[in-house]
Amino acid sequence: MAEWELGRPVEHCVALLQQAVALAPDIGPYRHNLGTLLASMGDMAGARASFAAALEIRPDDTVAFYALTQNHKFTGPDPLVESMLALYGAGTLNRTALEFLCFGLAKVYADMGVRARAMHFCIEANWLADRQYDRVRERRRVQSLGEIARPNVITVPRRAVPGPAPVFIVGMPRSGTTLAEAILSRHPAVAALGESPLLASIENELVDTDPARLATVDRDRLRAAAERALMHMRAGAGPDTRILVDKTPDNAFRLGLIAALFPNARIIHMRRHPLDCGLSNLFTRFTTGQGFAFRQVDLGERIRQTADIMTAWKATLPVPVLDLSYELLVADPVTQSRRLIDFVGLDWDDACLSPELDRRQIHTASQWQVRQKINTASVGRFRDYQEWLQAMIDAMGGAQWVADEAADQLRAG
Repeated sequence: MAEWELGRPVEHCVALLQQAVALAPDIGPYRHNLGTLLASMGDMAGARASFAAALEIRPDDTVAFYALTQNHKFTGPDPLVESMLALYGAGTLNRTALEFLCFGLAKVYADMGVRARAMHFCIEANWLADRQYDRVRERRRVQSLGEIARPNVITVPRRAVPGPAPVFIVGMPRSGTTLAEAILSRHPAVAALGESPLLASIENELVDTDPARLATVDRDRLRAAAERALMHMRAGAGPDTRILVDKTPDNAFRLGLIAALFPNARIIHMRRHPLDCGLSNLFTRFTTGQGFAFRQVDLGERIRQTADIMTAWKATLPVPVLDLSYELLVADPVTQSRRLIDFVGLDWDDACLSPELDRRQIHTASQWQVRQKINTASVGRFRDYQEWLQAMIDAMGGAQWVADEAADQLRAG
């Protein structure tokens, strides 16, 4: 698992876990770790079998149950779900095990359309997760970003670092960034890098905790950082690679840094209805980071911050930004995918219309969704849950802001 996290070939890591399973067939966690890796490489049937085997060995393995729910759609009564409900009521689980169980049950009941019960488990799961999030620090950061997101504050270099052009997919988590990346990655001239901490590390090195300091960073330091970053990004890319794609959503707050490093960068801004995006975050158990996603007030504020800072960047920065609406993309994938490929400067390739065939390993929460054919199943899902979302709506600025933002997304797309 450590080698997988370090980016080693997933086939190598799967072989190691298969060896572990053969040597210790009664150790359930080895089997659900194997399922995780199989899911990351797109073998969903193998993943489900592995998670089920882990549960046979240890019926109270709520981690395996959670993983199974994320890679399977439940349509009706199921003996496994009944056993998990009994476990939920027994009061024997520790907090972490109960968190996994509640996130899993939330997904199960959402699949079956039992919305009140789905939301009950979703709310409890997020309460149990209780991730740390410094909302005051983030407000200060966003305020500091506002100081550089003004005309002529960021100096953009005249010459780009030689090599493939960097493309950054940004927006909120669960806005469709993985889908956009999968479409691009199907093009033979594209190397998709997934989510990377690279820019966060460079930002920390150059400006520490105050983004406004970017305006005073020496050009030579910026050039050196850009060269180092591009060398890191292109490691492992083939000789025919013309585009490097980083799909870290939080880079929406680093477009000033991106412009200062890469004058040839292109930005894809994924936009999704604020309430659909927010609801999807609430139902997602993020492993690390995204501390805002576990409380409606923090989540609503973060969605609003992301929208506001992107509006500011687009008005001032001399790097091209493409607004890509998730709703329009899944409704008309041909037109919107062509628009995406054209924006990054490539000729069309029909393979881009089948992102579900992408066989890259996926580390994010979108492992299941990205393996499905493009569909509209998640559009407008918030309407079934809106009565439970008022705290998030208020934190965004109210129902009128939500309606205006949704309308603007469609116009821009």
